[in-house]
Amino acid sequence: MLNRELLGPSLFLALFTLYAIVAWQIPLLPFEEYETVTSATLPKVYAAFGIIVCLLSIGATLLKPTEKTDSDDVLEKSNVLRTFGLLILMVVYSAALEPIGFLISTSVFLLVGFFVMGERRKKILLLASIPVAVVFWFLMTQVLGIYLVPGNLWS
Repeated sequence: MLNRELLGPSLFLALFTLYAIVAWQIPLLPFEEYETVTSATLPKVYAAFGIIVCLLSIGATLLKPTEKTDSDDVLEKSNVLRTFGLLILMVVYSAALEPIGFLISTSVFLLVGFFVMGERRKKILLLASIPVAVVFWFLMTQVLGIYLVPGNLWS
């Protein structure tokens, strides 16, 4: 009875359950013992929220009347190829981050990722990848002061 609509929430439920187990084992620092909010508070909230959302999703899927079709449990070859393409793209992105820098590698990663997912309009590809990377770079480096690797091309 585990179909595509139940597989995702079930996997995330397992992930959030493991995360909750780890979150409840976070040791408190001596000065945090009597504090209301500690270093373990947010991970516990994330875990509880994730478990609740997964259970609601599973419940909604089980209560929803469905009509059985033959294509419900079949993985399409194109979706599997896209998934592996994105996994390979992520490995290439992580390898290219240091040599060519954050801005270029992230822009190319988003551009190729959108292309792999089926977007073919050049205007959308460029406007959805380059401005996102530039705005994210600006927020991280200029506003928050977080270091992002500039790349070896520029040094």
